[in-house]
Amino acid sequence: MTPRLLTSHQVAELLGLRPRQFGARRAGLEAAGFPGPVAGLPDRWDPLAIEAWLAAQRGETAAQAAPSVEDVLVARARAMAA
Repeated sequence: MTPRLLTSHQVAELLGLRPRQFGARRAGLEAAGFPGPVAGLPDRWDPLAIEAWLAAQRGETAAQAAPSVEDVLVARARAMAA
């Protein structure tokens, strides 16, 4: 199961970077549309937003890149129940 939110170390791993590399590249990534941390949580990222951004970088369409609202709600409900 995907964790509800990711730490910067987990984001770095997802991107194939070391944590220091992610820290050094973060501003540039965010300038290119990479999702920033969740508001009020400076070291927590939404994995669904990151996956959507990565899909967009691969050239996938919006329907392929972004999960439906229903899928997001179901995933979050399952994560909360765990």
